[in-house]
This record gives sequence, C-alpha cells and structure tokens, in this order.
Amino acid sequence: MLKITCKIPTKNLPIKRVLARLTQSFIYHQLDKKVHQGYQHSSGKIFKALNFRVQYDKFDLTINITSLDPQNERIIAKKILLDQALKLGEITLTDIAVQLVERNTTQNRLKLKGFVAVDIRDGESLKRKIYIEPKTNKFQEIIKNSSMQKYETFFGEAYEGEFELKVISQKDKPKLFFYNKQPIKSWFGVYEIKATSKMLNMILSVGIGKDTMKNLGYLEVIE
Repeated sequence: MLKITCKIPTKNLPIKRVLARLTQSFIYHQLDKKVHQGYQHSSGKIFKALNFRVQYDKFDLTINITSLDPQNERIIAKKILLDQALKLGEITLTDIAVQLVERNTTQNRLKLKGFVAVDIRDGESLKRKIYIEPKTNKFQEIIKNSSMQKYETFFGEAYEGEFELKVISQKDKPKLFFYNKQPIKSWFGVYEIKATSKMLNMILSVGIGKDTMKNLGYLEVIE
C-alpha cells in the first residue's frame, strides 16, 4: 500500500464533491493506459486492479492507494518524490510524505472495516440505482459473486476455495460519497471474511463492491 499524507493550502476549498475524481485522475495519469481501461471478465464486466481511499480533515489529507501489482504503488511514489510535488487538479498540496506499507497476509480469515457500495437497479426504472445495506442477503451475495469474478479475471482461473462473508456490524445511517458531484450511498461496516490467503490479498489490493476507484471498497484490517 502507498500512503500519502499532505496538507491542503486552505480548509475553505469546496472540494468534497470532486476530491474522489481528482484523486482518481491523478492515479491514472501516473500509470499505463491499460490500468485505466481495466480488465474484462467473461461476463463483460470490467474490473480495476486498483483501489484508493482519500480522506481529509481541515488542512490534513491522507490518500491510501493499493494495487494488485505493487509496482504501480512504487511508480506513483517515485513520481511524487522526483517531482517533490503533488497536485490534484489545480490544487497544489504541501508537506507531502509518502510511505510504502506492507499489507499482505498469510491468514485465511480477516476482520475488516470500511465503506462498501453495492447497488441494484430499480425494477421500474433500470436507470435508477438503489443502494443496499451490508446486512442484507443480497449485498452479501453480490460481494461474494463479484469477488469471485475479479479473482477469475485477474488470475485466469476459477476460485475454488472457501468464501464466507460475515457482516459483524454496520452503521444505521449511510454516508454520501461524491464522484464528479454525483452521490454514492454507503454504510460503514465491519466484516469477517474467510477465504484463501490469495483471495484475501486480492481483496486488500483491489477492494470489494462497486465504485472501488471512486473512493469506496477500501478495507482496513482490524488487528
């Protein structure tokens, strides 16, 4: 994982609704075009082999970037260090520090927390998305299926191990995330996932659920 900490020049910048888009654009700009295009599953779904989480409080901003290929994390870190600068759109950030953090696991069970987005289409209007809560069976079914499809896509083989997702808890109220000013609804949840270490490492690298390159799906390990 690449961890970037820096400061925003003023806390009055109206960036909440564009920060995810700016961060995504910065990440893709540093990497090969193929990373942006993603990888196609036999079903036609496109999956990205990256994930990020950006958070800010007043002047302080933190960006965590993970990739199935750790070389991508090193490329971004090297670019920042060589330029001695970091810009998100027209925002020049200061007091920049970068750190590469090991996140691999050898375990077959992890306790994780984070904001995950899952949506289904409204039966009456297929254009409208309905975001569903982690505690629902449908949410858990979608997460399991999409994780297996990602595994097949990235490793070129079917997943044959055990996969058990347990929702330990979730917040009652959802939080709105914004990408290009469009809202995405997600509930903070605590999860326990039992799977092969290869599957768990993939999840730590690419996230779970939808919109994983829109500031969602990133999971932190609970020790």
